[in-house]
Amino acid sequence: MDSETVSFFGSLGLTEYESKAVLALIHKSSLEAPEISRNGEIPKTRVYDILEKLEGKGLVIALEGRPKKYQAIETEKIIEKLMESKKKEFTETQKNAEKLREKLNFQGKNEAKESILRVKHLSDFDRILGQEILKAKKTVIGFTEIKEKRHYLDEALGKAMEKKVQVQLISSDREAEKFFSNTKLLTKNSSHSLNAFVIDGKKIVLGLDSFKEEKPHYHLAILQNKSLAEAITGHFKSKWKD
Repeated sequence: MDSETVSFFGSLGLTEYESKAVLALIHKSSLEAPEISRNGEIPKTRVYDILEKLEGKGLVIALEGRPKKYQAIETEKIIEKLMESKKKEFTETQKNAEKLREKLNFQGKNEAKESILRVKHLSDFDRILGQEILKAKKTVIGFTEIKEKRHYLDEALGKAMEKKVQVQLISSDREAEKFFSNTKLLTKNSSHSLNAFVIDGKKIVLGLDSFKEEKPHYHLAILQNKSLAEAITGHFKSKWKD
């Protein structure tokens, strides 16, 4: 069982057994519950309860027939659904934080460890991302859906590399390198639907909406979350090796 992928799913809100069940089904077209229990190392007494919860989350489909089988939805759809759930969680956290700030009259002079922002244009996302990239000391890794020249991001990455920061990007576009002016930028093509950057192995800038279609506004999160940073980094390394 791929512990890095299990950890990644866990950072997006699934329990360990839910993560293992999803991973077991991703590797097969369909399985019976006992097979999922065996392949996913899930106790037999728990597997039906786990599958019921995954059905409720829309990640697993129960196939009619005898014996009853289960299959996972498309991998990209699983990640999209979990990211959307995270966005709602972050938004609710932001609302609660605002209520607490009003109650305590907290001015918040220090940099917040977690913040959810809403911007109107992708260029605004790039400006904010660029500001965080310019703070990098050693490394910047990122999943991106870049499909056109993005000036602010290109400029920030170039300045970071001038400071000897190692930058690596995995793009869903096969010709992503042509959108960057620095020819030394390390890029790799791999199918994904993420917009996530990890800076110095600890700070995360996460796009919470798909950038493939135009929207009236976009949400992003800036997080200091070690476990999520490690999960994204592990997922990145795995994709980079493929």
